[in-house]
Amino acid sequence: MPETRYVEEYKDGKLVNQEPYEVSDEQLDREEAEQVIHELSAKADNEMTTLEMAKFLKALAKLR
Repeated sequence: MPETRYVEEYKDGKLVNQEPYEVSDEQLDREEAEQVIHELSAKADNEMTTLEMAKFLKALAKLR
């Protein structure tokens, strides 16, 4: 389901404007895959479980 995010504009430390924009499902999937890769790539190979390795490979495939 698409997500609404906001571009916020501040002046003197106070929020003065918010512009909404929609993030597509594809972009959300891509961001999730990038997060998984970032988290799991920080682990040493011998620390990864088989399930984590499968999750890592699936995330890499999504980014192709």
